[in-house]
Amino acid sequence: MGIGTNTQNPDEGELKRDLEKIACGVWFTSTGSVMPKLVKYQDDEGLLHTISQIHVLTQEKKYYCGIPIQEYRCSTVLGNQEYLFRLYYYLEENCWKISWEGI
Repeated sequence: MGIGTNTQNPDEGELKRDLEKIACGVWFTSTGSVMPKLVKYQDDEGLLHTISQIHVLTQEKKYYCGIPIQEYRCSTVLGNQEYLFRLYYYLEENCWKISWEGI
């Protein structure tokens, strides 16, 4: 029995990860889901890098300080090394950011 006390979306508070803006190529499924397929980012030396083999582990819509963000926990393999990262899609700003910190 609900009386409307918990009708707001839960808020995660402040997003406390180091984030950098990226370019992200996505695939839209027939059901309207968004699947990241390609990421391009610039390193500290200004070189552009591409990740084209993204494995999405989980995806979840969250709110950080009231801002709706689609969060994707992902992995990729480069050489013999697996890298874990998170992709954040800011729905209101229409932009993507990445966090290289582990899951």
